[in-house]
Amino acid sequence: VRKVRGVQRERRMKNSVPVVAIVGYTNAGKSTLLNQLTGAGIPANNRLFDTLDTTSRQLTVSDNLDVILSDTVGFISKLPHHLVNAFRATLEELEYADLLLHVIDASDPHLEKHIAVVDKLIAQLAKPGVPVLKCYNKADLVYSEDIPVSRDVIPISAKRGYNMDVLLRAIEKALDAARHHVVVRLPYSMGGMVETLHDGAQVRNVEYGAEGIEVEAVLDDILFGRLREYIIKEC
Repeated sequence: VRKVRGVQRERRMKNSVPVVAIVGYTNAGKSTLLNQLTGAGIPANNRLFDTLDTTSRQLTVSDNLDVILSDTVGFISKLPHHLVNAFRATLEELEYADLLLHVIDASDPHLEKHIAVVDKLIAQLAKPGVPVLKCYNKADLVYSEDIPVSRDVIPISAKRGYNMDVLLRAIEKALDAARHHVVVRLPYSMGGMVETLHDGAQVRNVEYGAEGIEVEAVLDDILFGRLREYIIKEC
């Protein structure tokens, strides 16, 4: 499983497809959310460790953004050490995620304790600074004042499809903070950069003109910094 996940990650990184990982305490509704957003058809059962392998599906967030959405194993408090290796393949996905959706059961009587368990594991496993959206699932089962108000908090019902449009907009906004949609004009002496962009960015259009090669692409921070002087338009 680890080898397969590694090959898949390399392909996604080459194609510059952002990865959104769904995390949360066990039975919070992660698989139900994946099903609701992508129609993945993953069994959403009320069983401990129901998702042992990471299940990933492509999700079209908007006309300008496609992502890979990955479900992960449900976290529990005091996970026995001898079980950690069994979940390593699914937990590794957090290290490569560009955004985390922390699914929280809003009706859970032990909500605060379970949030703390997941937050601790995110701090240990995810890359530093990765944005996190807290999705208070089963929001239809609690009073609205029971859910905190914050730009990073979204009340949802994965089962009923409530607020999925709001969640998609939040995903796009969170990922756009580290993405730059631009048009660059490269001199023909830098023609090799076109291939670099195809490998490391989302290239939308390439035109060869009298003044150079114009490339419309979505760049990460590194490529944006390298090509800053050649940018002629920010979309």
